[in-house]
Amino acid sequence: MAMGAIRQVACSDRVALERETNRFIGEALAAHPGRFVALAVGDSTLPLYAHLDELGSRWAGRNILPVDELVPPPADPERRFAARLAAALPEALRPRLVPIEVEDDPELQAISLDARLRAEGLAAVVLGLGPDGHFAFNQPPTPVDARTRVVPLAADNLIRLGDVGPSHSALTLGVSTVLAAGSVLVIAAGPGKVAALDHLLNGLEDPAWPVTWLRRNPRLTVAIGPPT
Repeated sequence: MAMGAIRQVACSDRVALERETNRFIGEALAAHPGRFVALAVGDSTLPLYAHLDELGSRWAGRNILPVDELVPPPADPERRFAARLAAALPEALRPRLVPIEVEDDPELQAISLDARLRAEGLAAVVLGLGPDGHFAFNQPPTPVDARTRVVPLAADNLIRLGDVGPSHSALTLGVSTVLAAGSVLVIAAGPGKVAALDHLLNGLEDPAWPVTWLRRNPRLTVAIGPPT
């Protein structure tokens, strides 16, 4: 399948990454009518959302959601991804946050969320980059047609999340869901990302490196930050 050109942006520090995130979301909101903006909840991405309120009226009619949520919910409610995202957002944007519901029937909630995003539109997605090539929790191996669904968390990924018990799975936006977004931004920063970044930029499409599927989005930006 023909690939779009990847926009690569070298960012010298967190401030530059934050500036690029604001630029990306601002342009995406101006270009795409979709209701939702999905934001990754991770150590490399959460600090970048502190000034998203500077986009002002471009947020009119839009909502924010995390790209995934833990299943079952963590015992500590502050460890829920929606709670962590709320804490990272400017206060003015917190009313726009739509948590992913996982309490009752996560599998049914995943189907419902996928349908809602396709109907109401996903204007933009901001993603982190996993050392194993995962994005959201599309962990290897993941096919390109994977939809929003509940997935068990790989042991290494669960460990990286810290104390989130009894969570052992996640409801995650799927590959096909993300590819349907108006624009996609990958934040490639922090340790252990060199191999995954190389596969994203240069590798063949491969279910063993799910991040390679992202090149099918014609408006893909990769912001490359410091490796530490």
